[in-house]
Amino acid sequence: MPPPEDIRAAVRAIRTWVRGEERAPHKPLLLLYALGRVQRGESRLVPFSVAEGPLRRLLAEFGPSRDSYHPEYPFWRLQRDGLWDVPGGEQLRPRAGNTNPLLSDLRGVSGGFPDEIDAVLRAQPDLVRELEHEVLDAHFPASLHETILSAVGLDLDPPVVAGLRRARDRAFRELVLRAYGYRCAVCGLDARLDGAAIGLEAAHVHWHANHGPDTVENGLCLCALHHKALDLGLIGLGERRAVLVSSRLHGGDAVETQFGRFHGHSLVGPLHGQPAVADIHAEWHRREVFKGPARAA
Repeated sequence: MPPPEDIRAAVRAIRTWVRGEERAPHKPLLLLYALGRVQRGESRLVPFSVAEGPLRRLLAEFGPSRDSYHPEYPFWRLQRDGLWDVPGGEQLRPRAGNTNPLLSDLRGVSGGFPDEIDAVLRAQPDLVRELEHEVLDAHFPASLHETILSAVGLDLDPPVVAGLRRARDRAFRELVLRAYGYRCAVCGLDARLDGAAIGLEAAHVHWHANHGPDTVENGLCLCALHHKALDLGLIGLGERRAVLVSSRLHGGDAVETQFGRFHGHSLVGPLHGQPAVADIHAEWHRREVFKGPARAA
């Protein structure tokens, strides 16, 4: 049986597709999906035909906005990281000019953690919870962790081992909130309890998990609702830092009150002399997070 530290190291070392600063959360989302199956006591192997739909929905919700989504990529390529097993996969025909098999053939096989890794995970539920947070902290902002765990059917327990997250600048929150006058940059919420700000958070525009810096130029003071909306790509930043609202966001009067009425409006703040969000970070968010297209003006 592989020791837990080897499994941790393999999870930390997964190779994600890289081109510039584009996000590729395919393998992390498959790992979380598979860890959820382990935690629920489901079978080691899942047919790709069963996993395909849920994985595509995860990529659409938590990945960059794309014309099409490809759950087959991680289902096949995670094998290269030593964390996935597709029995009989060696017999599948590769696509022309690609090492991936034909999608129709992949739908006839199953995949899962290799036997020995699967056995360790089922015997050590604390390790499963630790790995959940390893993956989340490495690839997604904290505001989305609970939503992602719920989407893959994982428990919402806190990490069992401290110190998993990349160290953050402790001053970042205070610097950003102060720069925006302790008001949400979208809706202007400035609630205080005896002078202490309530419900306000410092959001990274270019995600901290994707190496965004802890600087005011990469920060926004947002209420909890608009912070989560920013990280889900429901809102974004347009030219001259105008608020963008995704045309894919629908709902009744409450949605229009909380989101729609701010579309095209300038951000509230920052205060005079404080730096606005840098173009490079706003552009990264529009490209890698915002669920475009934006609503019409």
